[in-house]
Amino acid sequence: MFGLPTTTTLIIGGVMAFWVIYTLVFYFSTSNWAVEDADYAPSSEEDDAGTVSPRAGGGDS
Repeated sequence: MFGLPTTTTLIIGGVMAFWVIYTLVFYFSTSNWAVEDADYAPSSEEDDAGTVSPRAGGGDS
C-alpha cells in the first residue's frame, strides 16, 4: 500500500480495524441504556413532571 512494507500496512490496518470494532462494541453495548441509568432521573416527589433531581447515592434503588 503506497509503497509501504507489508508489516507497516498490516499494523496500520490492524489499528484501524481495532478502532472500528471497539467503537461498534461500545455503541451496541450502550444503546440500550435507559433514563433510569442516568445520574439524574425524574423525581416522583415534584409537582412538575418535567423537573429532575439528583438521586441519593446514585445507585440502584
